[in-house]
This record gives sequence, structure tokens and C-alpha cells, in this order.
Amino acid sequence: MSKKQFIKRHHLIINKLRINPCSFKELQNYLEKHSIDDDENYMISKRTFERDVKEIWEIYKIEIGYTRSQNVYEIIQDADEVKNDRLIESFQIFNALSISDSVSNHIIIEKRKPRGTENMHGLLHAIKNQYHIQFRHENFWNDNNTKQIRTVFPLALKEARNRWYLVAQDPKDTVFKTFGLDRIFDLQITRKNFEYPKNFTPEEKFKYSFGIITDGTKPEKIKLCLSHNQANYVKSLPLHISQKVISENATECHIELYMSPTYDFIMELLSMGAEVKVLEPKSLQSEMKKKLSEALNHYNQD
Repeated sequence: MSKKQFIKRHHLIINKLRINPCSFKELQNYLEKHSIDDDENYMISKRTFERDVKEIWEIYKIEIGYTRSQNVYEIIQDADEVKNDRLIESFQIFNALSISDSVSNHIIIEKRKPRGTENMHGLLHAIKNQYHIQFRHENFWNDNNTKQIRTVFPLALKEARNRWYLVAQDPKDTVFKTFGLDRIFDLQITRKNFEYPKNFTPEEKFKYSFGIITDGTKPEKIKLCLSHNQANYVKSLPLHISQKVISENATECHIELYMSPTYDFIMELLSMGAEVKVLEPKSLQSEMKKKLSEALNHYNQD
């Protein structure tokens, strides 16, 4: 059996048991169906399944147990469901892209710059061992997009809107800063240690952020009115972890958030155009009006 089949079988077992507990026979039927659909062979013996259970725990930290009274297997513990889902999703994309050239014209891939993920392993190594790092960083806000040499203390990696960022502390001013991984070049990991800042928690740092901007803007209650269609998108991909629906009808949906209305959040709202209206706070409503007026003036000048 190929490594790809081996990994896919693990994922099928995980997916099936996440839906509901099942007997070994039901699991076999599930694997048989997918074997036919994928033109692969995922079928296993009871002994192989028991080995899979151990390997799934070692790799994914997902514990599968057996309830004798009901004759079913079920997931008892899933250490980090979100990360495991992303891992499985990445493999599924890889698996789809590696299908025969006969269907390659039916897969349309977005042409974009790589996200700098080649540095993730090295950065995590530096974070774990608390090593200084040095790199050249391209700054989009400079007129000539120059690459500056930076020496920082790496603290965490954060994903925001399909981009990855390094969260680090600048030893020159002790300020916590973010650097896009796609703009990091010539990464150098030193063997010089730093002391991880006390009372710094990455999750807490970005608790009220939309993305990676933490400019001191205080969090506040925000109420938005969304069109029915836009609401479906926002409900499937929430703007913030605090998002909740407070009222909804056939034409519109009101949602409430508690977060910092930073620049990147305002840009996200502007991208929705007439599909969103800020109800509260008035200060954010005024800022939206200002930005929309400035955009309109660009066209009035023609």
C-alpha cells in the first residue's frame, strides 16, 4: 500500500468516527465505498485497524476507543480538532492536485505568490529553542519596497486571511511586531538565546483583532446589518470569534461583535460595499462614511 493510501485511510477513519460511533463492520462498509469511489484499496483487517488506531493517536493525538456494550468505536479525545482539520484539508488538496494529468485542465489554481511556508519549520525551531533570528524583510509601506535587515525574538506564528505572519519582539524597542512570511528572505537562525517575555500570550495579544493589527485601538461592541446573501458568507466565515447573530429575517441579518475596529477590519467592511451597514458605534459609522466619500471623490475628479 502506498503512503498516500495509508494517509487517506487514516483520514477516512477519523471522518467516519467524527460523524458518529460505528461498529467495525460499518467502518469496513464505509472504507469499501470510498475504495470504489476513489479507485483505491482502503480495506483493512481487524488487526490492521488496531494498528491504525495506535498510529492515529501518535500522529494526530486523536484517541479512538471501543465501547463493548454497544459494539462501537468512537473518538474519545481529539487534542486539537482545528489543526487536525487543516492538516487533513491540506492533504486532500495535495491529493486532488496530484491526480493524473487527464483532469489537470479541470483544476483552476489561483496564481499567487508563495506564502513563505518554507520558513515555517525553521521559525518554529527558533521559537521552541528561543533563538534570535535575523532576516531581510520587504516592507510594502515603503515607496521602494526595500528589504530591511531585522534581528528579532520569534514568539509565534499567526494565520490571518490566508496569509502567515511571524509574531516577534524587536529587541531595540521591545515592541511586539508582525512580519509576513511571504516577505521574509535569507532567514538566519542563531544559537544566541533570548528570554521569552513574561506575561506574553499570543492568543491574548490578538484576542480582539480582526487580523494582525494591534495598534492599541480599544475593543468595543460593533453591530452590523448585512444583506441576506452577504450574511450567509459571513456566517460561514466569521469576521471574529465573538460574532453572533442578534436578529435575522428574509432580507437582512444583524450581527454583533466585540473587537477592535482597526484599519484592516474597516478595509474588510468596505470590500462588502452596499451589502453591509454599520449600525454601532457611531465613530465606526463615521469612519466608514469618510472612507466611502474619499473613494467617491476619486471618481468625481475625472
